[in-house]
Amino acid sequence: MSFKEYFGIPDPLLPRLASGFGGGIGRRGSLCGAFTGAIMALGMKMGRVDPKDTDTISKLYEKCRQFWSQFEEEFGSNVCYNLTGVHLDSEEERQKWLASGGLEKCSNIVEKTARMLCEFIGDE
Repeated sequence: MSFKEYFGIPDPLLPRLASGFGGGIGRRGSLCGAFTGAIMALGMKMGRVDPKDTDTISKLYEKCRQFWSQFEEEFGSNVCYNLTGVHLDSEEERQKWLASGGLEKCSNIVEKTARMLCEFIGDE
């Protein structure tokens, strides 16, 4: 089950929201898309509805910091470039990354991040 299904999000919304996360946000090598998506899922689970709800946001920020630490402990970084070792916005580097199994490596990070998040959410 995907987080989209878990949270009952209408079909086209979540994939559209997350479409730009790949390659460290638009292939710029910044924050890992799997990590960014996990933080978005934490917000869907625990986030505030009322912008003035400072207690809820404080609790969510703490959970985000905890997940950040867990992610970095597991993968060594939450920065796409550090995880892939290539500049994905360079077509030449991206093709080398693809040829070396890069897409599978990132898919494994996405899958492991989802499992970590399920366990993390289950701990609350």
